[in-house]
Amino acid sequence: MRPVATRSGFDDKAASERRGFSGGAFVGAPLWVLAAAVLWGTTGTTLALAPPETDPLVLGALRLALGGPLLLVTSRFPRVRLFAAWRPLAVASLAVAAYQPAFFLGVRTNGVAIGTLIALGSAPLLAAALEMLSDRQPPSMRWLFATALALLGLGLLLHAGRTLQLTPIGSLASLAAGASYAFFVFATRRAVRTGLAAQQVIACSFVAAAVLLIPLLFWRPVGWLLAPGGLLAALYLGIVATAVSYRLFARGVTGTSSATVATVSLAEPLTATLLAVLVIGEELTSQQLIGVASLVAGLSLVALGEPVHPRETSTVPADQVREEQTS
Repeated sequence: MRPVATRSGFDDKAASERRGFSGGAFVGAPLWVLAAAVLWGTTGTTLALAPPETDPLVLGALRLALGGPLLLVTSRFPRVRLFAAWRPLAVASLAVAAYQPAFFLGVRTNGVAIGTLIALGSAPLLAAALEMLSDRQPPSMRWLFATALALLGLGLLLHAGRTLQLTPIGSLASLAAGASYAFFVFATRRAVRTGLAAQQVIACSFVAAAVLLIPLLFWRPVGWLLAPGGLLAALYLGIVATAVSYRLFARGVTGTSSATVATVSLAEPLTATLLAVLVIGEELTSQQLIGVASLVAGLSLVALGEPVHPRETSTVPADQVREEQTS
């Protein structure tokens, strides 16, 4: 059976065999990831409205501790397949756990704009490199152009004429955060190829990552949870920005390449910026407006590419495919 070209710009034989659609197999897949990224983009505004003493590391751990179990209780787990996929599950869990402190350290050392730019900007490139090394499939020219356009927009949006002041530790931490996200997406798709549904993979990795981050609750301040808005912020991030968003993400990640997932995820800083303007009252410079337009154009090229109509049939039983579609 020949590989099927997906709309994401990569050939994805395993995903096409798992889904088994007869036409327009991945027409909506990147859009589910886009919807998830929009919900992730509400995190910054939530933090801005939370108590000033809120600890981002503790909030990140609580976010996983709430969202992971919610995803877990709504998933069915074939134990044999779960054990068969322990390697990619372990990689995904470690990647999720590493992302929180790495991203926070990068932002704290180099600043929010530069830390976010390096972390989110490096993720699509690292994801593409992983995919090329494992599947021997280079990205399409469409993906390269769209990603370059999106990264240009991200740079204009976050830099805003500031003087770059990079530190080695902060830069390495942000790159580690970008690599963590790339490995999470890559490992999730690998685990799906063993027969698990994406939601099951994400639920397991989030719960495992939350366990790894539990020690943070013992040596970081948690009193802010009792302040007005503290607990509400934790609940919102855990339920909406994690459980709901990653349920949407799970519907799209199987039919979308790792590189495209990382590129579409750049909708997160775009959403955060627009919310900062609409809710918090910040103003955009002309450079940032150009960045928004460039970022939107790049995301549109990736998420709304021409549909492909694969003709292969699924090797997975029909009841299993239906179960994954409805999960």
